[in-house]
Amino acid sequence: GSPIMMFAKHIFILFLGTCVMYAVHHIKYTYFSRFAKIGLYVSFILLTLTLILGSVGDKAAARWLTIPLIGQFQPSEIVKIILIIYVARVLALYQDNIKSMEVFKKLMIPICIICVLIFPENFSTATILFLICFFMMYIGRINNKYLILIVIVGIIAVISVFAILKANPDLLSRGGTWVNRIEEYLSDDKTAITQSNQAEMAIATGGFFGKFLGHTTQARFLSESHNDFIYAIIIEEGGMLLGIVIIALYLILLYRGIQVARRSKGYFGAFCAIGLIIMIVFQAMINMFVATGITPVTGQTLPFVSYGGTSFLFSCIALGIVLSISASANKDQAKEKLEKDITEEDSVDLTSEENKSKEENQSENNIETKEQNN
Repeated sequence: GSPIMMFAKHIFILFLGTCVMYAVHHIKYTYFSRFAKIGLYVSFILLTLTLILGSVGDKAAARWLTIPLIGQFQPSEIVKIILIIYVARVLALYQDNIKSMEVFKKLMIPICIICVLIFPENFSTATILFLICFFMMYIGRINNKYLILIVIVGIIAVISVFAILKANPDLLSRGGTWVNRIEEYLSDDKTAITQSNQAEMAIATGGFFGKFLGHTTQARFLSESHNDFIYAIIIEEGGMLLGIVIIALYLILLYRGIQVARRSKGYFGAFCAIGLIIMIVFQAMINMFVATGITPVTGQTLPFVSYGGTSFLFSCIALGIVLSISASANKDQAKEKLEKDITEEDSVDLTSEENKSKEENQSENNIETKEQNN
């Protein structure tokens, strides 16, 4: 569409996302735990339907489902949140038996099914989601020997998939694209006209202070300048200074998320806050790494910045849940402080009464002594 229509749509999505975040943060976060298992089954259905009926978006990947009266949305975005909540729930419920194989299976079976269903059309999302769940299992104290096994099997699986797709790129609809992206990344030819090189040129020409808003020249050469490579255009127009500010904002978000997790009274709130914040910040870092040429092109958007409805709305939902955990932690702390103050006041009152009673007894004893002397 026209730039004006895109801008108007983006403003509407920003408003809608803010309202959704505000509404979600008023829901007690423990309610999400109750529906995690049901949400998991819904996720299986949504992802299966996407593979069968999914429509092709701008990136030639069938990642979208069309719902009457609502329109298109990307099921993998909501599935990420559901899986993180489920993993947090299992880790919280089974802390007393967390080292057992039974708990490990309760986690790995759903994680593998979800990631395998996402994988054919969105390799990067499946990989990122798996890594987030792995990190949650690590901080959740899953047995180290199981985690080492995951690392070994994961490395073998990635190498095997790449080798198979290189030999048979048509085996999966996106197989050829993935192989080309990795080969372009590994190539030493920096003169090739690739999306990554165009993004690097945008960053290089932006300098420290940038060309100013609307003065981009590289945007017309980048097919996803408003999504995948938005960070490169931000630096071109706003300079490295603005790029550093954006990185700082994500790091502040990460720090605040960790603080929320530390203040949460229950295991579920802590694991959930960490998982959701890592999801947002890790995706942001991947987007920035792609724009700066550190990693191959992945197709990941920059949370809260890239143009698009599904990613932004579900990022707002994730942040709303973290805010709900924070609000609950604040209430718990305020309640504890109030109870402590009341206890201290009662203790002071009791001490005062005891002292008063002692003084009265002493006074009576003094009077009796005087009377006896007389």
